[in-house]
Amino acid sequence: LSGAVLTWLAGETGRAVIAGAAGGLYRWLMQERRRLRDGIVAVAAGALAAQFLGPVVLAGLRLVGLKLQGTEAELAPTAGFLAGLAGMSIAKMLVALMETQAARLGKSK
Repeated sequence: LSGAVLTWLAGETGRAVIAGAAGGLYRWLMQERRRLRDGIVAVAAGALAAQFLGPVVLAGLRLVGLKLQGTEAELAPTAGFLAGLAGMSIAKMLVALMETQAARLGKSK
């Protein structure tokens, strides 16, 4: 089992997830008030953001005109790290958007 985990971590997806977790950790370290619970959440959110938002971040970087050198696999850790940095902010924005929509739907009934 540990061999399978190490193989996954060394693969393309694993490297992107680790980079996202590092982005979440970096963001947490830059906060003024650091609580361990918040750090754990930031690392987990960074890893999730890298997995699901990494490709979106990469496409966004290309959309704004950055000339990125490398294949998708080579750029995945970079996009994962950036997604990890932004993961908590993006999650907060999405939750606020959903709460606003829910409030509007609740008033219309």
